[in-house]
Amino acid sequence: MSRIRLPLYGKILSWFALNLAVLALLFFFFLKAQFRLGLDWMLSGEPGDRIAAIGETITFEFSRLPESEWPARLSDYDQKHGVTFGLFNSRGEQVFGKSITPPSEVMPRLIDRRPPGEQQPRRPQRPVSKRPADAPPKPRFMMRAGDPARYWAGVHLDLVTQDGSSLSLVMVSDTISGGGLFFDLWPWLGLAGAALVVSALLWMPFVRGITGFIGTLNTAAGRIAHGKFNERIEKERSDELGELSTSVNAMAAQLGDYMREQKRITADVAHELCSPIARMQMALGVVEQRSTPDQATYLQKLDRELQHMAKLVEEVLAFSKAETIPDRETPEDINLRELLQNILAREAPENGLKLEIGDIQLHSLRNALDRGIGNIIRNAIRYAKDIEITAKAENGRVLIQIADRGPGVPEEALNRLFEPFYRPEAARGRTTGGSGLGLAITKRCIEACDGTVKAESRKGDGLAVTITLPHEMPS
Repeated sequence: MSRIRLPLYGKILSWFALNLAVLALLFFFFLKAQFRLGLDWMLSGEPGDRIAAIGETITFEFSRLPESEWPARLSDYDQKHGVTFGLFNSRGEQVFGKSITPPSEVMPRLIDRRPPGEQQPRRPQRPVSKRPADAPPKPRFMMRAGDPARYWAGVHLDLVTQDGSSLSLVMVSDTISGGGLFFDLWPWLGLAGAALVVSALLWMPFVRGITGFIGTLNTAAGRIAHGKFNERIEKERSDELGELSTSVNAMAAQLGDYMREQKRITADVAHELCSPIARMQMALGVVEQRSTPDQATYLQKLDRELQHMAKLVEEVLAFSKAETIPDRETPEDINLRELLQNILAREAPENGLKLEIGDIQLHSLRNALDRGIGNIIRNAIRYAKDIEITAKAENGRVLIQIADRGPGVPEEALNRLFEPFYRPEAARGRTTGGSGLGLAITKRCIEACDGTVKAESRKGDGLAVTITLPHEMPS
């Protein structure tokens, strides 16, 4: 079962979202605990002002209406605010509105304990939405009570009935919002949204800076892993990522020096081997002229061994020189069909390979392409049959494919075919296996032309090698 890959950018933002969720839960439980202990603290803010304002409005309006119309007006308030309104007298008895049964915790709060003088009605000349700052506060309450629990709010009014009973306004809701009278959720949601947006704006540049730099490091490391030891990370940071980039640059430089030294030694050794091998071949020729018939068989075996050594040394020298191709060759205009026909005439004059290619022009390194494609065709002829060569230009690239119907290559060996001295098990025989440098030379030649080469198995059987080259003619 494969694991879901989540980019670092997503992980950091996920942890940020989780952090906000935890804070929101803590805030929720804090408010829940506060509500359970009591809600009178809310009366000191906007909820208290809204309750007082609606009490003032009802006082003003009802003082100018006959009592017979009060129930209908309370019903209108019920529908308008989504809250049940009721009027209770100073003894805690409901006298107007939809029937409400207050729980025992609410009943003591309904009794108006103001001195009799303060319970007398006032006749305001106009409705007010907010109590004047210098006016004494009217007794108010807000609580959560009952089973099932409901939210209760009330305020004593400057309003009396015809029998002289002072009234209190009671509002009941199943939710804390109370139709927006008790608790207006939207400002809190807006505040939370604004906090989220501001936090994201503050975090995203920081997160993008980290993930972007890590992406740069990853790209550079990938190129270094593919042998691009001149790759360097130019961005500078003063934190641990900056130290890591410095280490990566130092590692690339040291690897580059090591590989150059290794290649130089390999080339020097191969070059030095040429002279003794040539002298041994000359000496062997002299010995063959003076040998007896019984010795001829052994001398022929020795000659084959020397020829194999000479070819191996030649391939090592070619491999070492392939890296310096861009310094030794100049790009030129190339007719791809003509180049392939010349390669086939040299490598397979009698095989009758199938060639499907149009008139494609390239501007590249002729000798490098000749050597790289020639090695692939030589390998295909050695191991397979029914070889097809196709080429096409698309999306600014030229794709050249050499496909065969041979024994193919195991899937695990496909990615290693272009490594120096690597040969699949089936190709390790001396008579057919070669030196293991042909495809490695091909890769260096194609990369010198700013191209890529890859091998893949064909459906059924066989192997397909695809070369991709830039298709840009000089202006």
